[in-house]
Amino acid sequence: YFQSSKNNGIYGILPFVAPEVLKGQPYTLASDIYSFSIIMWEFISGVSPFDNEAHDFQLSLDIYKGKRPEIIKNIPQCYLVDLKK
Repeated sequence: YFQSSKNNGIYGILPFVAPEVLKGQPYTLASDIYSFSIIMWEFISGVSPFDNEAHDFQLSLDIYKGKRPEIIKNIPQCYLVDLKK
């Protein structure tokens, strides 16, 4: 569970928090879609996103700068389109 120390309304499990929310923007439908996409990635891969990394400030900074889980090989095309958005 992640909650900003500045109490600015950012909360959630870090790998699932949308980059724009980490930038201080409000939660929106787009940020919910991002979170859902990460959930689908976990469902398809069977692995938690960024499971080999500490869920700390560095990871939040990396996500903020565009870090994403790797696209899974042999993923069905219908999912691939959504995960790349």
